[in-house]
Amino acid sequence: MGKRKPKKRKNKLARPPKRRASPPMPVFPPFPVDDEAAFLDAGLDELDAPMASPRLPKNKQPRGAVDPSLYESARYKTFRDSVAAIRASLPESVEKFATYDLPDLKDRRWLARYCIKKEAGELPGWQQVILEKAGFNWVRGRPPEPKRKKAKKAGPSIFDIRWQESYAALREVCSTGAAAEFGLLGLLHGDEVHYDWVRRQIVAAKAGKLSQQRLEQLRALPFDFELVKNDPGFTQWRKSFRQYAAGEMTNAARWEAHQSRARRAGKMPEWRIRALDTLGFNWVLEVKVRPPAAPKKKVDAQKNMEDRWRARLAEYLELQAEHGKSGQLPLYANASLRPWISRMRMRYKKGQLSPELVKEFTEQGFNFDGKAVYLAQWNEFYQKLCAFKQRFGHLRVPIGYCDDPALGRWFANQQECLRNGRLKGEKLAKLKALGVPPRQRTASSKMKKSNLSIWLRLFREVEAILQAEHGGRMPEFGAFSVPHKSWMKREAKKLKAGTLEPWQVEHLQSIGFDPDKLPERPPQVDWADRLERLRRFIQEHGHAQVPRGYTDKKLNAFVDRIRMRKRKGDLNLRELSELRAVGFVFSPNREVSPAWRREYESLKAFYEKHGHSDVPRSFPENQGLAEYVAQQRQRGRKGRLLAEHIRLLDALNFRWIGEHPVGKDVKDRA
Repeated sequence: MGKRKPKKRKNKLARPPKRRASPPMPVFPPFPVDDEAAFLDAGLDELDAPMASPRLPKNKQPRGAVDPSLYESARYKTFRDSVAAIRASLPESVEKFATYDLPDLKDRRWLARYCIKKEAGELPGWQQVILEKAGFNWVRGRPPEPKRKKAKKAGPSIFDIRWQESYAALREVCSTGAAAEFGLLGLLHGDEVHYDWVRRQIVAAKAGKLSQQRLEQLRALPFDFELVKNDPGFTQWRKSFRQYAAGEMTNAARWEAHQSRARRAGKMPEWRIRALDTLGFNWVLEVKVRPPAAPKKKVDAQKNMEDRWRARLAEYLELQAEHGKSGQLPLYANASLRPWISRMRMRYKKGQLSPELVKEFTEQGFNFDGKAVYLAQWNEFYQKLCAFKQRFGHLRVPIGYCDDPALGRWFANQQECLRNGRLKGEKLAKLKALGVPPRQRTASSKMKKSNLSIWLRLFREVEAILQAEHGGRMPEFGAFSVPHKSWMKREAKKLKAGTLEPWQVEHLQSIGFDPDKLPERPPQVDWADRLERLRRFIQEHGHAQVPRGYTDKKLNAFVDRIRMRKRKGDLNLRELSELRAVGFVFSPNREVSPAWRREYESLKAFYEKHGHSDVPRSFPENQGLAEYVAQQRQRGRKGRLLAEHIRLLDALNFRWIGEHPVGKDVKDRA
């Protein structure tokens, strides 16, 4: 009866059969070692292998056990002999040894490797036992250096001697002359060398690096050392004091006043007062009497404000004369004048203006009734809108209408008011009677934002050029500016696609606009002459790359102009065919340059002379040729050479770096 198959559970994998846990494998020691045996001198036959476990088959060793054939292997014998040789190189009196005790460097490195294995836990037990029986203590590295005994000082050091000398010199300076009564004068008037030494002692004292004996010596100086140490402004005041005493201070009067004020305020230490008294300092300052202030003039604020209003009125009248007497200025006329007009009308309503001023402004043409002005302006724009409809037959006034930009803005504002319901009465009736629709804000209107004002402006500019130069019709050849040519190309595409308005198509047909026959650039008068010069240059030099500094300036300018026109697409088919027939190259980067050919001729001469083209990197006869060869190899490896470059170099058996290069023009075509 076979084993029962495990039952498959629904939507789950079959449970694997249970396995019995195998008993733990016994671990045997590496091999028995007898402490009393002469381990290193014993032969291979004297070491017995451990017995195999009786529970396991004879052909299977337990985990951790040593194969009995280990003792018969060459590895065991070699390792034991190496350890015995190392032990024999040491004297018999040495019981334990380290790596640095061995005389041979190879032995030291060999034992260091086993130390590293032991530290990592990778050293077999039998190797560890052999090394320990030999007396190895597992210490590697350099031997410990013996401690050097410090030499006893025979007397004071040179630094102590110098310190005492500087101290004695400072004490002498502060105890002689005028400093005998006031010791701080010696430090104030003394040499900078002594003061620098004092500053170093102050720094050392604050850092706690001075001994108690030296501190006591410094405190025994003729001046108060603690006062100098704890005064942060001592250095700067000493510098000013020395300049004042020598008469070298530029702002002496100001410094004297500052010292006098500090003393009167009680902020000056006693030692500074005493030091200044030794110079005969005058503590009494001369009080400068200020002249009496001039009496203030009485200012009539109302009169000044009315004068400013009159100046603004003059600006208003000037702009009104410029833009017409409609009463209200356009928004772009003067940004600061419109708020002033509103404020003046508001003051008039509140009765804040004098009758004389109102009469004066009214006689000059200022209207204080803003509603009447606005209504008159509205009626004026309404009449312009009626004229626009009568002229074009529709009410689609663009916002930037070129003939009257203000009309476009006014019309858009009225449409917005119609949509929001802000127009009432007579204005609403007039606009509805004229057929003005409210402004529509739909997704389609947002997507189609055609500025008709720019279109009309460009159309009229082109129309004026045609009327002045070509009889009002579109010519076959014509010199138009870049904006006009771009506009013609755009309108030709729109006309073919049928996206123009009927009135736009009518305008274009009125000037004979044909989308398939746009006017080309007129041929140059000197085209044949320039083409002949270019042909002679190509026959003479073998290429069409006219250099910048060429003697024929006209040919140089002609080549530059041709390349620029090719980039912009202004060359017609006839000009392109004539230039290609001559051999002109429009992209100079796709042709071998003259400079490259000159270096190539030098390389060719080298090849004919030596029979190869391997110019050494250091070539004193022609170092430029060596640089040229190295550069060609590098450019070939990076794929920056043309196919013509590679062909010419291959003709000289040129040696490349790595694979044979492929021309970059070939890669671009692929």
